[in-house]
Amino acid sequence: VMIPSILHKAVLVAGGATAIFIGGSILVSPDAFYAAYGISLPGDVSLANELRAMGGGVLMLGLLILSGLMISSLTLASTLLAAAMFLAYGASRFLSLGLDGQPDAGLVTAMMAEIVIGLASLAALIAARRPA
Repeated sequence: VMIPSILHKAVLVAGGATAIFIGGSILVSPDAFYAAYGISLPGDVSLANELRAMGGGVLMLGLLILSGLMISSLTLASTLLAAAMFLAYGASRFLSLGLDGQPDAGLVTAMMAEIVIGLASLAALIAARRPA
């Protein structure tokens, strides 16, 4: 059972709240969410369905990340989940910079935030290790 430090709790709150906000925003209104990044959705029902499904998944991951604050037996798993999810999003956006070019500035900011949250989650995992 892992008892999270104040810094560890802050990482879980930041990661969980961010994922819940982003996922919930996409789930409720993908058009408005993506318009904030200069992306105009073409009114394609299948695309809206796909984006809402992804938003729901990110929302659920955010809830699971936050669960590590309330259920100590889930703290390790929720922190690992936060590190994996945010680093995967950030690294994928970084890869896209090289393959596709410069996106909207908001997406670059999102990439940086994802990498910071992912690295902070990884640091919390390392700091929480017990000496062997």
